[in-house]
Amino acid sequence: DKNNKTFEKYYKAQQIVPPEEWDQFMECLRTPLPTSFRINGSGKFAEDVRDMVENKLFSKVGETVSGEEPIAPPKCVRWYPNRLAWQFNYSRQQLRRLPHLEQIHEFVKRANEYGSITRQEVVSMIPAFFLAIEPHHVCLDMCAAPGSKTFQLLEMLHGSLGDNTAIPTGFVIANDVDMKRCNLLTHQTKRVNSPGLLVTNHEAQNFPVIQSPGGRTFPFDCILTDVPCSGDGTMRKAPDIWPRWTVGNGNGLHPLQLKIALRAAQLLKVGGRLVYS
Repeated sequence: DKNNKTFEKYYKAQQIVPPEEWDQFMECLRTPLPTSFRINGSGKFAEDVRDMVENKLFSKVGETVSGEEPIAPPKCVRWYPNRLAWQFNYSRQQLRRLPHLEQIHEFVKRANEYGSITRQEVVSMIPAFFLAIEPHHVCLDMCAAPGSKTFQLLEMLHGSLGDNTAIPTGFVIANDVDMKRCNLLTHQTKRVNSPGLLVTNHEAQNFPVIQSPGGRTFPFDCILTDVPCSGDGTMRKAPDIWPRWTVGNGNGLHPLQLKIALRAAQLLKVGGRLVYS
């Protein structure tokens, strides 16, 4: 049962959406979350992968299938540059019943493992674009695991050079408090093959000032703080949250989130850019 009166009362009080949009907002929360991915890299290789997927794989899916319910083809994420991000929403029954949909599903699994694409929620793709990364920037991803956003930051660090063979003078520090998640982070980001990555294991709210043996410090040009959250907004992919959500769930992590944001502000260079998500 995808209803929770306490949840509705709490978030209506937060005024997170205009009152006239509330019913539409709740209906959206009750619909399954689409599978989404973005094609890694930039330039000709990424475009070739995109064209292959779009023209050979996705073109097999028509708007309808005879004798079946309507089937919508995968669609590109409109705001993502160069049509390099895509999403689709097929049920397990559809995947089992229709071979061409199963082919798409298998492609996404295999290509994600090979490193041609990254499975990533569309909303998760947004924050990195606000950092406006340049190749000389020193960047910090404070709560980086599992690494999909870090992967984007590294792509932007290299891609902004306009030359895939050049090496940026800047670098990205990807931090996480959990050692096991740091291993996952390393596995995810090694597919970029970037020399400009350092993985660290610290509490984000106590992240140290980095200092060289000669005494040089490294204030950050840009910092991404994708802080730990209660997961209230993940009900579309985790419907078990509906019956067990409480007000304590919504408020419990606020002190930690605030500490991380304040520490990020302390580590940021004057004139730098902090993105909180």
